[in-house]
Amino acid sequence: EIFEVLRDRKSFVQGGYSASGNDLMHGTVLLLDGREHLERRRLLGKLMTEDAISGYRHEILHPAINHTFEETARTQRDADGVVRTDLVQLAQLCLYRIAGAATGIDGLEQPEDALRFIKYIKAMAHGVGADWAIGDTPAEVTAAAMDALARYKEEFFVPSMVRRKAMIEAGEEMPNDLISVMYSNWDDSWDEDLPLRESAVFMVAATQTTAASTVLLILRMDEWLKGHPEDRIAIFEDPAYLRHATYESLRRTVAQPARIRRAIQDVELSSGRKISAGERVALLFLPANTDPELFGADAERFNPRRGQHSKPEWGLAFSGGSHACIGRPMATGNVKAETDGSVTALARRLYDAGVELVGEPVRDQTTHYPVYDSVPVVLRNL
Repeated sequence: EIFEVLRDRKSFVQGGYSASGNDLMHGTVLLLDGREHLERRRLLGKLMTEDAISGYRHEILHPAINHTFEETARTQRDADGVVRTDLVQLAQLCLYRIAGAATGIDGLEQPEDALRFIKYIKAMAHGVGADWAIGDTPAEVTAAAMDALARYKEEFFVPSMVRRKAMIEAGEEMPNDLISVMYSNWDDSWDEDLPLRESAVFMVAATQTTAASTVLLILRMDEWLKGHPEDRIAIFEDPAYLRHATYESLRRTVAQPARIRRAIQDVELSSGRKISAGERVALLFLPANTDPELFGADAERFNPRRGQHSKPEWGLAFSGGSHACIGRPMATGNVKAETDGSVTALARRLYDAGVELVGEPVRDQTTHYPVYDSVPVVLRNL
């Protein structure tokens, strides 16, 4: 039923984001439907072609991970020679730098700048998910997100945009990033701040699932290895093992408790369920991703050796239909070509560095999302 709703563009449109849809996300690809959505998605799709992703992998992904690990080794090594750090911050520094480069944001090399950037994007991510906020009201969360957007604009977006517009005027070859693509293909129907909002939403979409998934993968693998210590060697000797573990962890990691769609005409699903025009439908991805008929009798458990019970192995982690995440190939890699995506590449680097959990992980209490504020680790081999 979920796939049917997601793929039926004639009967359903976006129905969520009631708290943030009129300001932070106004006019962005995530909220568009119909021809306008198709045109914007085609434009932004230039960022995620096979050639583009191959370029990101060599020019952005691995350099960003290496830079962050070298930085961590230099700044967080204790007197006993052991590097002690926080997995959440380490994953964020890596993945936000990767996403920032794909967005077209300059100036994230220094940790203090990158951490400030992360702070703004996380506040905007809370704004995007304001409908699911815990504690503060949706209005308060949205107001904080708009303040973060203003700071992000002044400190990061505008300098990056000005440099790219100068390159366009000079006729220089442009990088393949979101800001460059939008200003190189300017549409006079856009308002002045649309690229700002589109870049912010792109950053949120590109970082929240991947950062959370990396942390959850390491936590889930730690539990799995306690019961299956023989699998530890597979991490290093079987390249496919960690990829399948990543997909399995993604299957159990959803970005929102539900995705909302609104029916624009009366419709009867193939199951016989009837939905009236104007009704909103909540699509519960996690129950679907743990359906025993699709993923086996132990579908609610993490099992990196599950195999391909259903395609894709990550289920609905990246949604589906016309609003499926365009950055999915960057996160998962090319399955057929057996290349690592950003989550697997970072996890592989963590295991090579000898990652070990120490202390108790601390959950983020401000959201329904399965994310953590802190996960203390040591990196024995860094």
